[in-house]
Amino acid sequence: MKKILGGIVLSFVIFMLTGCASNRGYLTVDLPQHSIANDNGKQVFIRSVVDNRIFENRPRTPDVPSLGFKGSDQASKEIKSRAIARKRNGYGRALGDILLDENQSVEFIATEMIKNSLYSLGYTVTNNKDEAKRDAIIMDVSIDKFWSWINVGVWTLRIDAQIKTTMNITFPGDKKTVTIEALVNNPCQMGNTANWRKAIRMVIEAYISEAKDKLKCLEKGC
Repeated sequence: MKKILGGIVLSFVIFMLTGCASNRGYLTVDLPQHSIANDNGKQVFIRSVVDNRIFENRPRTPDVPSLGFKGSDQASKEIKSRAIARKRNGYGRALGDILLDENQSVEFIATEMIKNSLYSLGYTVTNNKDEAKRDAIIMDVSIDKFWSWINVGVWTLRIDAQIKTTMNITFPGDKKTVTIEALVNNPCQMGNTANWRKAIRMVIEAYISEAKDKLKCLEKGC
């Protein structure tokens, strides 16, 4: 009887920890507002932002992007561009997934994060070729990681989130490569939409902070 009761309690706790893990969830990311501060008279042209994440059908670790509903191989490019997390049940088994809402994509979010950091550093920013000046600093961005996943413990869980980009930056007379990465942990009691959203918000804020530090001096000899 005690074993049966213990099993029921454990099953209830697992359900409470992971929420409804088998369905597909959607969320809209609220991005920090950006406006230029202390204009330094220089422009950055974000020429390209490309999602280079590699999805796997059966990854060995949950930090590798994957999808439910027939798997990554059957998913369209548009679905992959919006995929940001994979749900798991209390035993760590991958089930449902989480996508950005239709008006957002990983490339869009990355572009806005980079704009935010550059504006705060005094740069004007454009991703329109027709608006780029001759002496603009040119930036090509690869999104290497943009993912969130669950780590399940005995009585609690943790939602982790990670973003990593590689920037190839060209400016008059020189080139450089800058890697920006952020990883956060969100300990919580349930894998619901609010906690997923919180983890994504935390990693975006951490990424912007790291970008401000890494991009505060773009020019040669600065």
